[in-house]
Amino acid sequence: MVVTLNLPPDIERAFQGQADARGLSLDEFLSEVVLSRAEDVAGQCAVAGPVSARIEFEEGVPVLRTGHPIGISVVDETLDSIRRERDDAILGRTH
Repeated sequence: MVVTLNLPPDIERAFQGQADARGLSLDEFLSEVVLSRAEDVAGQCAVAGPVSARIEFEEGVPVLRTGHPIGISVVDETLDSIRRERDDAILGRTH
């Protein structure tokens, strides 16, 4: 696979310095960085499995079922958004 990266100049210089220190080309160094993460990523994909989703109806409301839990950050952001909307409605603010 061939990948093109557009890095900020300071990041590119930092990577180049690390590559030089190890006697590698920048391409070789970045390949090592990516491949060092490959096992972690492959392991996560194997645990999560393929994503399959279906829509079910609960009390007339469509619900997307994926078989995977929702991340806590999604729940927190959703609750914060609902609270802001409620507060705006109570205070009579409109967007």
